[in-house]
Amino acid sequence: MLTRNFVSCKAVRLGVKSHSSTRGKMNLKHGSLLLLTSTILLVGCSAPPQAVEAESSSSSPSSSAEAVSSVAPTSSSTPSGPARNIRGNLVKKVGEIAAAGGHTLETATLKFTITSIEPITCDAPYTEPPKGTALAVAIEVETTAGFKGAVSVNGTPELTSFSAYHWKGYTPDGTRMNQLDTVASKNCLADKGRLLPDSLGKGEKAKGLVILEVNTPTGTIAYDGAGMVTSGWEWQFPDN
Repeated sequence: MLTRNFVSCKAVRLGVKSHSSTRGKMNLKHGSLLLLTSTILLVGCSAPPQAVEAESSSSSPSSSAEAVSSVAPTSSSTPSGPARNIRGNLVKKVGEIAAAGGHTLETATLKFTITSIEPITCDAPYTEPPKGTALAVAIEVETTAGFKGAVSVNGTPELTSFSAYHWKGYTPDGTRMNQLDTVASKNCLADKGRLLPDSLGKGEKAKGLVILEVNTPTGTIAYDGAGMVTSGWEWQFPDN
């Protein structure tokens, strides 16, 4: 059973207040640094920040930075952050690295890349055929030893998931698709070894497919970060 597992924001903020009192008087600059430090610790809390991008490790960290990418902001970026679409998602291309849990790509605790998005023919025997198009999303993902996800599975906390439940689909005119994690998508392939694991923890690497069922031949798919961020990433399909 997959459940969201959020860290208490209140407990972290209280820790900062206590630290401040032991040092006595503190100027505004030092107080701001403590506030920034507390924000870095809020991975997977009940009010996670929006996904953001960073050009490199030399980029100035934002107090809300929790998801980063190796791709520089587009020309439509603003001083307050990189460009987002109307749904608040970062628009990505196949092959671009995305990440979460840090201010830069180098400090991120979760990194992943979508290497292809293509229609696939379901070959599992006796499976329910998709009413739309079965879409195979190939993903490579890596977590560090310090990774803490926002998903619990069978009592194991701090995991993450790329399962179809955490994806949304949109038609070319922006209409949201009703469901991507259909019976057909869950039972599409005869060889289950081709699929990405349902959940991942700290210090792991994995690659495999996530099968989604979309109802239009073109459009976009969005991954919500499984609770790590309040907005996610979005890709166009098919990728050619």
